[in-house]
Amino acid sequence: MVRHVRAFGGLATYNWKVLLSGYAPHYAYELGALDSRLPFEELRALSHINPKARAVGDDPEFSRKIRADLPKPGN
Repeated sequence: MVRHVRAFGGLATYNWKVLLSGYAPHYAYELGALDSRLPFEELRALSHINPKARAVGDDPEFSRKIRADLPKPGN
């Protein structure tokens, strides 16, 4: 995660939240690597793709379709 945040110009450092991966999404949010216009819990709920992934199935456009309408950083 640290490498990915840095690749987009973020200032991530190694942190206990990276090692305990359940905290990584909130850490990315704190660093501004995720859309911060919404409260974290709302962003997390909007980003849940399981129902969409089931509906898309084996579509060749799976990756693009599951990301459609998801919040993006900087938008």
